[in-house]
Amino acid sequence: MVSTVISKIISMQPNFTVSENVISQYVIGHAEQILTTTITALADETGTSEASINRFCKKLGYKGFNGLKIALAQESFYNNMVQETPSSGGNFIASVTSDYRSMLNNTAALLDESTVFKAADMIKNAKNINLYALANTTFAAREFRYKLELAGIRAKEYTDPLSISLQVTNTSPGDLSIFIARSIMMKDIYQAASASIDRGGKNLTITSVDSPKLSDIADYKFIVSDKLIANNTTALSDNLMYLYVTDIIYSALLKSDKALRQKKLSSDALINNSQTMDSYVFEY
Repeated sequence: MVSTVISKIISMQPNFTVSENVISQYVIGHAEQILTTTITALADETGTSEASINRFCKKLGYKGFNGLKIALAQESFYNNMVQETPSSGGNFIASVTSDYRSMLNNTAALLDESTVFKAADMIKNAKNINLYALANTTFAAREFRYKLELAGIRAKEYTDPLSISLQVTNTSPGDLSIFIARSIMMKDIYQAASASIDRGGKNLTITSVDSPKLSDIADYKFIVSDKLIANNTTALSDNLMYLYVTDIIYSALLKSDKALRQKKLSSDALINNSQTMDSYVFEY
């Protein structure tokens, strides 16, 4: 299982300086050795400085090098506790399943429960909700919009650069923009997120590439584990991670509001009844 710390480092690599990138590559490849090394030894090994290492650790959210070591040690202990026995014969299906399980576990570790429920409240109280996505994340946006509507929450999706640019200009205070993209730093997405904030709107972002700049354009941000951590990276889809996060938020939304939960149950009953009638027609 890939460490959550390593997943976070991978997600933030586009934002590292040259020195920080050298340090990140060393930590990714030598996580176990980091547990027993000193900051001075690491600086010598990577050809950087102790100050650069501390800045790197703080950018990850730790107070310093010791904070990084503690996080890696805790995860090493946990992973040793839950490590699965390798499947015999190198089973291919088991390998792909293990990749997805690892990505889900790492994404779950990056979630904060209080933030999830705050985001759910923001969705519930929004005047208008617009979902923005590009390329492979459009499916997750469409699915989330559909689920929100089942609970009686109206939302719209925009999945091409022109419609995103046009719609975001209509943002006003009380509106919520939900951005689902591998990187919010993509030009079309970043500009739309910035425009939403400038117009008094609220932003919720779901992405696999973290960045310090996200704090300026996101009221709540969620980071998913990137498929780059997987052994079968060329074949796997990121969408399951985005769907997982939206399902977590949606579950919090229903759990915290009985009326929304009842609306969802009524919608399910209506859909199931319609499908039953369809089956009746075909059978007879």
